[in-house]
Amino acid sequence: MRILITGASGFIGRHLSTFSTSLGHDVVGTYLAQGELSVRGVPGSGVDWRHLSMQDPGEIESLVREVRPDAVFHLAAQAYAKKAWADPLDTFRTNVLGTISLYETLRKYPPQKGTLVAASASAYGVPPQLPITEDLPLNPTNPYGVSKASQEMLSLQYALNYDLRIVRARLFGTTGPGKTGDALNDFAVQVAEVERTGRPGQLRVGNLESRRDISDIRDVVRALWILFERGTPAEPVNVGAGRDFSIRWIAERLKGLARVPIEIVADPALMRPTDEPANRANISRLTRLGYSPEFPLERTVEDALNYWREAPTPE
Repeated sequence: MRILITGASGFIGRHLSTFSTSLGHDVVGTYLAQGELSVRGVPGSGVDWRHLSMQDPGEIESLVREVRPDAVFHLAAQAYAKKAWADPLDTFRTNVLGTISLYETLRKYPPQKGTLVAASASAYGVPPQLPITEDLPLNPTNPYGVSKASQEMLSLQYALNYDLRIVRARLFGTTGPGKTGDALNDFAVQVAEVERTGRPGQLRVGNLESRRDISDIRDVVRALWILFERGTPAEPVNVGAGRDFSIRWIAERLKGLARVPIEIVADPALMRPTDEPANRANISRLTRLGYSPEFPLERTVEDALNYWREAPTPE
């Protein structure tokens, strides 16, 4: 099967590309900046790399017309909440208008097996109850969440009106060795840097009281494939662990694994304008499709720290 993965050079995309090629599929993966291909862990052989800006409708159509994929995994996005606060317009150009451009093109060249869109649990905002079921209304509280809620609505609209098979994966926290921009790896980088000094040091943190449903990337790529193969456009599906952990637990876990004494220190600069206090996914829909997680967060934390111990600098 010929697969187009937008945003293949991102964290999830890199792992999904590797997993897909291991299954014997031909993967065309897109990147935005050339430097993304030099990031440690980006797959090399087996992926046909193509430049793509989701803000360029002509480039999107040209690529899809040339590739004529049997399946599309739409992962390309401006995925950082902090950047979305700083530049919401750019975030919407990529996440919302870019998705419209892609779907308009897929109307002309529909993939036989369908499309999976990587939606986000950020669209739920502050949930009225836990665990979060897919039937709860979307109530995002930051620009990134609003853009992903809009992307989901577009996905359903195109599926209903244009007979496109588009399945929606509502991703909760996804992490793993080598990710950048999330608390677990940010903390692991700091611990690894302190260890290199051979002296006691500090782990600077933001809000430790928030609780998050966090899955290992190695589980998430399996979940995405299961959902792609067995999901339906009518039902969005939570992709998560079904468990929540406090950010404090992650910090304390890394402190316990450190080879030198570490002091956890609050840094006001790391606080977000809004921060949902807790989320935890109800993953019963996903488990009914045949999924069960295999990587506990305890292992993910240790694997991430070992990754950054071997990396000279954050990438």
